[in-house]
Amino acid sequence: MIALLAPLLTPLAPALAILGPIWQFATSRVGLPLVVAGGVILFYEGVPLGPVRDIPYVGPALSGLVDGRVDHEYAAGQLNERLVWQDRQRLAELAQAARLKSQQAAIDAAAQQLADSMRDKHADRLRIADLEERIRQQKEEDDGPQPAGDTPGACKPRHGIPARLSIGVDAFGR
Repeated sequence: MIALLAPLLTPLAPALAILGPIWQFATSRVGLPLVVAGGVILFYEGVPLGPVRDIPYVGPALSGLVDGRVDHEYAAGQLNERLVWQDRQRLAELAQAARLKSQQAAIDAAAQQLADSMRDKHADRLRIADLEERIRQQKEEDDGPQPAGDTPGACKPRHGIPARLSIGVDAFGR
């Protein structure tokens, strides 16, 4: 059996010459606990990759292979924090949208109120113009020719406000 393995082991002879003493130390009374402790630490902590993690494609692939438990927990914590942050960001955006919607509704209400008041002012102008026309017609009737002598007494009956009083009141406004 050894004769069959000899041609296969011949190229490995230099490596076995170096690995032989390492294997003896690893299986010795002092080396075995060190190997076990080293294995536990590598399993728990993982192989430190450092800046190799930043290499595209290679870093994530190596991280998946040699990361330890701590690295996996750290990545899970980062993912959890990112999800919480994204949820808070989404809630903040919804609150901002609601606030903007309520502000827009207030602006629309104010614009409608302004439009209504402008329409009311236009209607008021029409009513004022109509009233002024009636007052002007009344003044013309008051200032027009008066029937002479058909009523007894010195004072002639008039309807509405006398023209002189109406002109005086116009100076103060109605």
